[in-house]
Amino acid sequence: HQSIGKAAESLYISQPSLSKYLKNLEERLGAPLFDRRENHYYPTYMGERYLYYAERIAAFGDQWSQEFDDIAHQEKGRLNIAAPIMMGTTLIEPSLMGFHKRYPYVTLNIMEAINFVAENSLTIYNVHKFPENMDYQILREEEIVLVLNKNHPLCEKAQPKEGFRHPWLDLKMLEKENFILLYPDQNTGGIAQSLFKEYSMEPTVLLHTRNSAMSIRLAIQGLGAAFAPESYFREESRFFPEGCCFSIGQKPVLTTTIVAYQKKKYLSQHARDYVEILKEYATSLSVSKGNDI
Repeated sequence: HQSIGKAAESLYISQPSLSKYLKNLEERLGAPLFDRRENHYYPTYMGERYLYYAERIAAFGDQWSQEFDDIAHQEKGRLNIAAPIMMGTTLIEPSLMGFHKRYPYVTLNIMEAINFVAENSLTIYNVHKFPENMDYQILREEEIVLVLNKNHPLCEKAQPKEGFRHPWLDLKMLEKENFILLYPDQNTGGIAQSLFKEYSMEPTVLLHTRNSAMSIRLAIQGLGAAFAPESYFREESRFFPEGCCFSIGQKPVLTTTIVAYQKKKYLSQHARDYVEILKEYATSLSVSKGNDI
C-alpha cells in the first residue's frame, strides 16, 4: 500500500493501532522493516524477507483451516469441477452416482469449461503436453480416431495394421476431403494440425467449431471428416450409428486425460476420493475396450 492509512483500512483496524504494532515488532526484531519517506512506507531488505515468510505462514494457515474443516466436517462440503462438455458426458456423469453414495451431502458444481480459476477444485481435460503450473494425475490414455460416414468410399480401403486398435487409413488419401475441425487451441484441433503438417496436407476446412459432439455428428452424417477421442465417438455412435472410425498416423495418435488442481494446495478428502473414483472408472473402460478387440 505504501501508506499506513490504506494498510490499516484494508485490515479493518485503526491507523494508530497499526503504527504501534509495527513499532513494537521492529523493536522486537531489532531492525527497521520499512523506510519512511515523504509519508510513504518502503520495505527494507529485512522487511522484504519478513513479508516473504509472513505470506508463506498465512498460506499454511489457510491450508490448515481447510484441512481442519475437512476433518471436522467430512460428510459435508463442495466440490468444483471444470471439464469440457463431452468429458462431462463420457467420464464425469457415469462416475457421479458412486461419489454421491459416498458423500451424499457434498454439493457438486460442474462448469463446462477448462479455465484454471482458483475456485476450481479439479479440472479434467485431454492434453498432449502436460501442464507445468498445475499438479495433476493421469486418468487414462486413448486414441484419436478419424470419423467418417460408413458409406464413404474410403471406408473400403481401410486395412488392419499391427499396433492399431481400429482399421487403419492412410490420411494422405483424404487430401481432397472436406474436414470439420476443432480450433487449433483445443487439444484435438491441435493434434489435427500436427497430423496435416506431418503429411504435408492442406485440406479444405469446411467448418471450425469448439463443439466436439457437433463435429462428430456432422462427420457421421457425411458432411466431411472429423477427428475425435475414441470415447467421444463411442458416445455419439450410440445415437448416430451411421458412422465408423479409423486409426490414422504413422503410429497410434494418443491423447491423455488428466485431472489437474492447484499446485501445492490442500485437496479435500472428498476431492481425493473422487479422483480415485475417476481412476477406477477410466480403468474399467480400458478393460472393456480390451475385451472388445
